[in-house]
Amino acid sequence: MTKKFYVLLVVLFGVLLIRLGSWGLTESSEARYAEIGREMALSNDFINPSLLGIIHYHKPPVTYAITAIGYKIFGYNEFGARFFLSLALILQLLLIFKIARLWFKDDKIALASALTYFSFPLALIAVRNLTTDAFLTTFIIWAIYLWLQNKLNEKITYLYLFYIVLGLACLTKGPVAFLPVALFILCYKIINREKPKVSIHSVLGLILLLGISASWFIILILQKPELWDYFIQEQIIDRSVHAETFHRDKPFWFYLVLVPALSLPWIVPTLITIFKVKQEKWDKPTQITGYTALSILIAFSLFSSKLILYILPMFPFLALFCGSVFIQYGNRFSKIYEFSFRGAFLLLVLIITSLFFIPQFTFTWYKTLLFLGISLAFGSHLLFRSKAAQVDRLLVLSTAMLSVLILIYADFAAQNQTLINSPKAKYAFVKSERTDRDYKVLVYDNLLSSAPFYLGDRVITIYNSNFEAKRDTRFETTDHWKETYLPLNEPGQSDRLKKLLADKNNVLLIKNKKSLPDSLQYLLQGFQAEKMKKWTVYY
Repeated sequence: MTKKFYVLLVVLFGVLLIRLGSWGLTESSEARYAEIGREMALSNDFINPSLLGIIHYHKPPVTYAITAIGYKIFGYNEFGARFFLSLALILQLLLIFKIARLWFKDDKIALASALTYFSFPLALIAVRNLTTDAFLTTFIIWAIYLWLQNKLNEKITYLYLFYIVLGLACLTKGPVAFLPVALFILCYKIINREKPKVSIHSVLGLILLLGISASWFIILILQKPELWDYFIQEQIIDRSVHAETFHRDKPFWFYLVLVPALSLPWIVPTLITIFKVKQEKWDKPTQITGYTALSILIAFSLFSSKLILYILPMFPFLALFCGSVFIQYGNRFSKIYEFSFRGAFLLLVLIITSLFFIPQFTFTWYKTLLFLGISLAFGSHLLFRSKAAQVDRLLVLSTAMLSVLILIYADFAAQNQTLINSPKAKYAFVKSERTDRDYKVLVYDNLLSSAPFYLGDRVITIYNSNFEAKRDTRFETTDHWKETYLPLNEPGQSDRLKKLLADKNNVLLIKNKKSLPDSLQYLLQGFQAEKMKKWTVYY
């Protein structure tokens, strides 16, 4: 089974890479990470990340560094930006498989857990657009695997590797990386009734962990002591309990509603099975993974700062739990699983079919029809006619259908750039109008991180009132940032804008919902206006 699983991973990796660079960077998160990675690759400065020429210390540098390596291997393009995300998902599947084999000692549970994770929509969403969450989750799963290797096989080498990998997780997204791992270890010890033990290796490992985790922060604070308050107060405390500062605050129940929807179809038969066998004794690994997933859900719900991908670290544990329940009780409750998957399959076919009737969507229809026809025939056979074992049928079906969705999304995203919030089309228009002329691109009251990715270092961000366009220049040591940033409310900047717009070679991008102040409207005289759905290009 192991060799077949490795072959399957290679196939899935190939599916993930098909047309990976065919759609433009999406605003705002993906474009931001991609541009910071681009600037890091160009400057070879892996300590001081920058965004549009201004220092950007919001997150540690690992994600940016990985992205920079992707550019150096594959070039400065969308494929280079996203390549290591696809590799991260394959590593996650491999690690979940290895954790289940090591811990449950059952190849079927290992396969079911890995493929359950692959079929979770959130796992795929995380690797279709560049953010920190896929890399963070990879390090978390890797750390859990190493901790279990040390725990079950008593190999000290794995303990030190655990602390190293956990340190890299912290350098990916900060101290929040420790929480899912700590909750897992806590659940493990409570359910196994283990008392905390401290050894010399644990102490040395913690020192190693702190050294790696704090290394980037220490280097920066030694250079700029004022960063101490910035990291502690603004980036840790405010993001956790004052998310409204960053416009990311969500109600407590946000994840409680979202997680079940993103766990379909597995969550329905799993919950029913839990209810029906609640009087029976679950094995300890199943209990631990279930309680870990639940504790992560509760803990992350308590934070005021919530985005959809923040909860991703919960899903590997949920996959292990669902995989274990499925293998142990799937045959006993086969009708529940069959009904759930038939409903999910028919709903998915209905959703894909409905896309044909939405006029705003552009499709290569023959490809979509081909995918839909093959999926319908294949899925119907597995669900209604095949005599193969239920475990095999449902795992094959979920894996195949998600693979089809990956291919359909690549085709859809490439043809519907505006709908996925990619501004690539307007950049192409600007380049076609300006060809080789020397010009600046002014972005009014909005932060378009993708602009320099496509247009080069000629982009100037104009800030008026929109918080997204406001840049933090506190930590700049030179005046170079003034070349790419124009805070309109500061003295002298209005005159600077007038001079820039007096040059008719320059281009102005304004979101359709916004406009220049009335006192500056006359500056648009002599410009042509091209409306492009969400934006207007003045040239």
